[in-house]
Amino acid sequence: MLSRFSDVLQTAADVLAPPATKYEDFEYHWKMIVNFYQAYDETTKVHIEDTRVPHHLHQMFQLIVDEEKEQQGGTVGPCLEAVVQRSIGVLDALAVLAVTDRPPGARAMALNLATTLLRRTQQPCLNSVHVYRPLQRMLVQCNESPASPTEKEEVELLLTICGLVRKESGLANIFTTPFIEDRISLMSIPEDIQQLIPVKRKVNKPKKNPLFDVDMTPPIKMAIVRKDSFNNSAADDASVKSQKTVYDDNDKFLLIDLLLSYLNSADNQVVLRACEGIMIVSSLPEDDIANLITSCSPCCETIVDKLCTKYRAIPNDVDPNDVDQLNITWAYVAQDFGDKSYNKFHGYRELTSFFSWLDYCDTLMKECHPTIAAHLARTFRSNFLEGVESWLLPASNNSSFVHQAALTTALLAKCLRVIDSSDLINEFSNWLVGDGEVSEWPLLLALINNCLTEDYDLTLETLRFFETIIERGTEHSMDRIVVSRVISRGYYSPPGPATVDTDERDRLNDLSFGRERDRNREAMKQLEHEDAINEQISDILSHEGLDNKEQGENVENIHRVINSFLLVLPRALLSDPVGADYEHYIHDAQRHYQLWLDITASFHWPSEPNWMENTASSTHSYDSRPEADFHFSAFDTLHTDTKKLLSKELTDEDQSKAQSTDKDVKDDVKSDTSDTTDKRIPQTIEDEFDEGPFFKMIFKLLSRMPDQPYQVNLHLTSIISKLALLPHPNLHEFLLNPNLPTSKNTRTLFKTLQNIARRLTLEIPRMKNYKKIIEDTRQQLMSEDPSYDISGDHNELVESLIVLEEFCKELAAIAFVKYQHILHMHR
Repeated sequence: MLSRFSDVLQTAADVLAPPATKYEDFEYHWKMIVNFYQAYDETTKVHIEDTRVPHHLHQMFQLIVDEEKEQQGGTVGPCLEAVVQRSIGVLDALAVLAVTDRPPGARAMALNLATTLLRRTQQPCLNSVHVYRPLQRMLVQCNESPASPTEKEEVELLLTICGLVRKESGLANIFTTPFIEDRISLMSIPEDIQQLIPVKRKVNKPKKNPLFDVDMTPPIKMAIVRKDSFNNSAADDASVKSQKTVYDDNDKFLLIDLLLSYLNSADNQVVLRACEGIMIVSSLPEDDIANLITSCSPCCETIVDKLCTKYRAIPNDVDPNDVDQLNITWAYVAQDFGDKSYNKFHGYRELTSFFSWLDYCDTLMKECHPTIAAHLARTFRSNFLEGVESWLLPASNNSSFVHQAALTTALLAKCLRVIDSSDLINEFSNWLVGDGEVSEWPLLLALINNCLTEDYDLTLETLRFFETIIERGTEHSMDRIVVSRVISRGYYSPPGPATVDTDERDRLNDLSFGRERDRNREAMKQLEHEDAINEQISDILSHEGLDNKEQGENVENIHRVINSFLLVLPRALLSDPVGADYEHYIHDAQRHYQLWLDITASFHWPSEPNWMENTASSTHSYDSRPEADFHFSAFDTLHTDTKKLLSKELTDEDQSKAQSTDKDVKDDVKSDTSDTTDKRIPQTIEDEFDEGPFFKMIFKLLSRMPDQPYQVNLHLTSIISKLALLPHPNLHEFLLNPNLPTSKNTRTLFKTLQNIARRLTLEIPRMKNYKKIIEDTRQQLMSEDPSYDISGDHNELVESLIVLEEFCKELAAIAFVKYQHILHMHR
C-alpha cells in the first residue's frame, strides 16, 4: 500500500518537475568541479581523495558510457559531443591536473580517468583535435622524471593508447612529431582552463626525453617519415651487419620513445607493461611506421643494449652446468625475487634476468613487422654476439680464461636453444659459420679448437654448443659445417676387381684351424652371439614387413649393414649381449628421423648421392645442387660381391679377437693399419679426401674415446647420431655405409669404430675380473645415480666400452629406420 502511494507521488513529481537529462547532469558535475577549484586553498593540503572532485569526474565519464549504450547507428551523444567540440573542456582539465597535481593525488587520478575513458568508450574519438591534444600533453608529462610515483598510471595510459592505435593504425600519425606542433604550442595551457586551475609553478622541461632535445619551429608539414628515409631501406639485407642509425631530431615516434623510457624502471610490472606496449606498436602492419621505428628511433639498439647490460651482470664464476637448469619466459616474475638474498645457485638472479629479456627479444621479433625484426636481428648480432665473441677465444691455458670460455659457450648454447624467431636463428647461424671459406672463418675454427683442448670442461660445453647448432641449424649452417665437404663424394673411390686374399682363404679352409676354433669355448659363444643377432635382425625385418622376396637384395644389404654395426665389439666384451633394448633404439630413431624430415623439408638437398667432380678437398658451392623431392637410395646395391667379402672378413676378424692372445691382437692391429679397401683402389689416385675441420675434430675425439670422460663421449656420440639422422644422401653414405669403398687414407665412422674396438679388446681383458667391472659399471651408468657422477672413481676405459656398445646399436637402428622409410616411399 505504501509502495503504491510512493509511486504515485513520484509520478506526480515527475509531471511537475521532469528528471534532468544526462547532458544536464553532465553540466552539473562539471560546474561542481569548477566551483571547487575557484574556492580551492592550497594551504589546506587536502588530498584529492578527500574531496568530491573524483566523484564528479567519475560521474561525468559514466554518463558518457551510459549515453553511448543508448545511441544507435554509431552516433555521438550530447555528452561526448561536448567533450569532442570542447564546449566542456574536461580533458584539458585532466591534462592540467596531470601537470600541477593539485590537490595532491590529482595527477594519478587524472591519468586513471583518462585511461578509463579510452577503455570504456566504444568510440573514443581519438582523431578529434580536442581529444588527442590533451592526451599528447599528458603523454609528454609522463616522462617528466624517472622513478615517478605515478609510473603505473602513466604506463597504463600509454598501453591503452597503443591498443587503440593497433585497432586503427592510422591513429599512429597523431603521435609522430611532425604532426605534433611546436613545443610551446603543445605545452601551452588553454586560457579558460588556466583561469579555472591557475598554474603557479613553472612547467619544467621533461628530463631524459629525446622528444624535446631540439626546439621545433612551426609550421611543420604533416608527414610520418622523411622523404629520403627509404632510400637505403630496400638495400637492407639480412646478411648485412647493422650500422649505427643516424636519427633526425625532427622525426620522432612519441609512443615508442616514451615506452622505452620505462624499460629501466625498478618496478617490474611497469617494465612488463612497457614491453607489451612496444610489442603492440612494433606489430603495426604499415611499412612507414616500421621504417620510422628502425631509422628514427633507438628502439632496437636500446633493447639489445639492455640485453648486453644484463649479460655483463652475470658473475664470471657461475657454474656452466647451472645455465641449462633455467626455463624462463619474458613475463616470468619469480616469487622469491622479493628476497634479494635468495639464490637457488650462484648467479641465479642474473641468469634469470638475462634469459627473460632474451625471451622478450625473441618474442618481439616473432610478433613485430618484418622490417623491424630484420633490423633487430642484425643489431643483436653486431651489438651482442660480436661483443662476446672474444670470450670464446681463450687467451691462454690459464684456468680463469678457460672457465670464462666455457661459461660463454654454455650461455650462447642456451641462447640458441631457447630462441624461436627465424630472423634471430638465421643471424645466429650466419655469425657462427660465416659466409666465406670454412677454413677461413675464425670463430668456427676457434670452437673446433676448443673441442680439442686438454680441459674437458671446455670440450664438453663446446660439444653441447655444436649439438645445439645442429639441432637448431639452418640449411646454410648445416651446409657450411658438414655437407659442403661430402657433397663432392671425394671420400668415394670405385673399387677394382674384387679379389680374395689367398692367405685369408687358406686360413679359413685350414681344417686344423677350424678344429681349434671349434674347441675354443669363447669362439663358440661368439658364433652363437652372431647367430642370435642375425635371428633378431630377421625377426625385426619380418615384423616390419621388410622381408619381401622382391626386395631380397636390398634386405640382404640392410641385414649386412646392421650386422656390421652390432658386431663391432666381440661378445666377450659386451655388457648386454642379448641386446634387449635394440627395439627401443628403433622407436627413438623413427621419432627423431621424422622430426628431421619435417625440419629439412624446405632444404634444397638432393635425393640421390651427387656425382660431382671427385676432388678430395672440394668445397664446391652447395647452391648448385639440384632440387628434388625428398627420397634417396640409402643403400648402394652395387659391388655386392665386395660387400659380402668385407662382411666375411669382419666376422672372422671378430672371432679371431675372442681367441687370440695379446701377441695375436697386437699383430692384428698392426696388420690392419692399412685399409682393406685400399687393396682394391687404384694406386694412381694421389689426392686425399679433406673431410673438413669439423669432421676431423669429430673423428679425432672419437678415436680418443677410451681416454675421455663419460659425459664427453656421450655428447660426442649424440652429435654423430644427429648427423647420421640427417636425410642427406651423401652424408648418409659417408656415415652409415660400413662397406663403402673409400679413397686413400680416408677416415670413416665405421673404420674409426673398428679401431676403438681393437684397442678395447686389447686393454680391457688385462683387467682383473673385467666382466664383473663391466657389469657393475653398466648398472651404475644406467641407474643415473647422481652420486656416481660426483664421485671421482670412474673407469673411463670401461665407460667408453659401454658408450661404444650402445652407440653401435643406435647407428644400426638409424640405418634400419632410414631403409624402412625408403621402402615405404617406393611402395
